[in-house]
Amino acid sequence: MKIKKWKVWLGFLLGMAIAWLCTTYAPLAAQTLSGLLPKEAIAPTQSTSLKAIASDPDGFVPPKLSESTSPIGRDRAIIGKDQRLPMLSREYPWSTVGKIIMIGKDDREYSCTGTLISKALVLTNAHCLYEKDKLFPKMFFLPNLINGRLRTRNDVAIVKNVWSGTHKPDNEPESDWAVLQLNKPLGEKYGFLKWRSVPLSVLQQYKNRISVAGYSGDYPDPKVYHDLSAGKGYTAGVHMECSVLGESEGMLVHDCDTNPGASGSALITKIDGAYQIVGLHARGGKDRRGRGVANYAVRISQIEAALNKEN
Repeated sequence: MKIKKWKVWLGFLLGMAIAWLCTTYAPLAAQTLSGLLPKEAIAPTQSTSLKAIASDPDGFVPPKLSESTSPIGRDRAIIGKDQRLPMLSREYPWSTVGKIIMIGKDDREYSCTGTLISKALVLTNAHCLYEKDKLFPKMFFLPNLINGRLRTRNDVAIVKNVWSGTHKPDNEPESDWAVLQLNKPLGEKYGFLKWRSVPLSVLQQYKNRISVAGYSGDYPDPKVYHDLSAGKGYTAGVHMECSVLGESEGMLVHDCDTNPGASGSALITKIDGAYQIVGLHARGGKDRRGRGVANYAVRISQIEAALNKEN
């Protein structure tokens, strides 16, 4: 059977047109984290001296970054209905939040959330850093990760030193905090937040004015957020307008939505015109009566007490 040449050419041109359209409009696959992480990394060391830790009294907003109250940009436990929004903003203070990746001896990846508090320091939970009572052999910080992508591929930092409030966070949850020292001054580019110890009575006046951004393993659902193709855990979820409800066993009780992966998330609010960290989310669970669900955060006063004790 003979086929006319014009039909062959027509099919060829149609095929080229379809291929061009697919190449132009098909969404790009997000970067995989394994492709972002440096192949060679130093093992972090456990530091005992806390003198190197200091929170800048004013925080820092890089000149090239603007502030934004909205985590979605200009273009745990869940308490009741899930109220999280995807963190799509590259602006301050959301730029200070990043994903911490820990690599175990079996090469499995684990993750938590951290927040820049200085040029090369990140605040997170102590329980994120240990595997069978020993530090993970490799740790990385990925600042402002959105849909598995960074602003710049080379901005992945290696954790080289660790200070922790406790080596036994299960027994001392009120001291479940840690500070990571990075091998790069990412705070110069992404900015950093100051922390502030605020009395409980004052925190309770900031009802519906606290935000928590964390890389929970259950969020965002790509079936709901079709543009976030990287999937769950590759974009932070932000609960805006949550509150500190009270105190229990030396920890703050709050109603901000979180889930595993959001450990180490900062409780952020604006005080005297500046964004500040007023607590550190650590865990979620049932209340003392075994009813409902509550989330617990480390008090900033607990961290400052440890620093003042050494000084």
